[in-house]
Amino acid sequence: MKKKMHLLQYMMPPVTHHSSATWKHPRNMTMTNAFQWNRPEIWQEIARIAERGKFDAVFFADTEGIYSEYENSYKSAVRYASQVPCYEPSVLMSFMGAVTQHIGLTMTFSVAGYPPYILARKLATLDHLSRGRVGWNVVTAFHKNASENLGLNVEQYHLSHDQRYDRVDEYMEVCYKLWESWEPDAIVMDAENNIFADPEKVHPIHHEGKWFRCKGPLNIDRSPQGRPVILQAGQSTRGIQSAAKHAELIFTLQPDREAMKVYYHRLKEEAVKVGRDPDDVRVCFGLQVFVGETEDIARAKAALHNALVPAEAGVTILSGHLGYDLSKHGLDEFIADLKVPGIQGMIDAYKHSSSANATIREAGMLHGRGVMTPQLVGSPEQVADWMEETMNEVGGDGFLLSPAYMPGSLEEFVELVVPILQKRGLARTEYVENGTLRDNLRTLNAKSTEQVRFSREII
Repeated sequence: MKKKMHLLQYMMPPVTHHSSATWKHPRNMTMTNAFQWNRPEIWQEIARIAERGKFDAVFFADTEGIYSEYENSYKSAVRYASQVPCYEPSVLMSFMGAVTQHIGLTMTFSVAGYPPYILARKLATLDHLSRGRVGWNVVTAFHKNASENLGLNVEQYHLSHDQRYDRVDEYMEVCYKLWESWEPDAIVMDAENNIFADPEKVHPIHHEGKWFRCKGPLNIDRSPQGRPVILQAGQSTRGIQSAAKHAELIFTLQPDREAMKVYYHRLKEEAVKVGRDPDDVRVCFGLQVFVGETEDIARAKAALHNALVPAEAGVTILSGHLGYDLSKHGLDEFIADLKVPGIQGMIDAYKHSSSANATIREAGMLHGRGVMTPQLVGSPEQVADWMEETMNEVGGDGFLLSPAYMPGSLEEFVELVVPILQKRGLARTEYVENGTLRDNLRTLNAKSTEQVRFSREII
């Protein structure tokens, strides 16, 4: 039996996502009167399309500020719409969940911006209202402007790289305890004896740690999944260790197959080290697809998109991701030579790829086009071939699709590529009946009934 791919749709609403060209692309419907980016209808339509394609989930990235690392100013980011404006993801997900039944609703929240209790409560509520379809992408820290906006204490939040992940471990521990503070059968609804919930089955957590204190219990009953599906995108050595410990679904942006292979095997090895079955940790690679009825049509689409990307826009985003002002360097310096305080794993990814000798200018262009996401250009058959070959060669578990324009990029993939993948037995054709997001993730390629059973339990 062939291994089926997980498929997720990446977005960073409302206007640019991973591409600095999206907002001005002539086929981008979110900027037209028919589907305006600041109205719910476009996001609901995107969710419907993804569900029609039997995607595992839609995913929203997020930030609470505007990139201001480049030239020590926010002005370049504002000028180029470099992931700004940026809408709060859980609000959009609520609208999308209301018009769908199966598609997972996954979103980013930084542990630096919320006390564990507040975020645990928010995610439990969303999991209830979506009937168990919520996933949380765990992010360790903010970039400079987001921290400034939230007035975060420098000593507590501007930690070393490894300290941030130490803090994440404790943060997750608190959340896990809160989500488990109500036993599954705590609510009894016994009207005759005036017992709504059994107080003996609702427990305080009494957490006292280095970073957090929390008494509990959570004031929300156990949600359908118990806890949301945990996602991470760790890139550095410490980030990969954290992802291997906590995450069920990991996505990563790697520039080519060689870098994908290196990352995939590092992650699986770390999962084994912490005592997890490596098959329980799914890895999806970022991919930007340009598909057309013929290869020539697809190439024309890619050329149009890439020509719309301003180089400075990409360098602005790259500076934000690295937490470092790249205007201090010449554009012809090599990106792999930099030592930065931000996402060092992003630099490491270049070192292990065919782009190892990329200059800052070239890396900026890659970021402007799709934040290091490789571009796949071709006919429907060619796209399906490449995806199948990549899974066979790399050993990955699926793809996170990054749009060039919306909803067209997604709709073209669903209409032209998904049927081919399904026909080849490489993509799901149905969701689990009344299943949660975890059910749909874990039962795809499950090796045993034990894996299926485990998908319904607290991890």
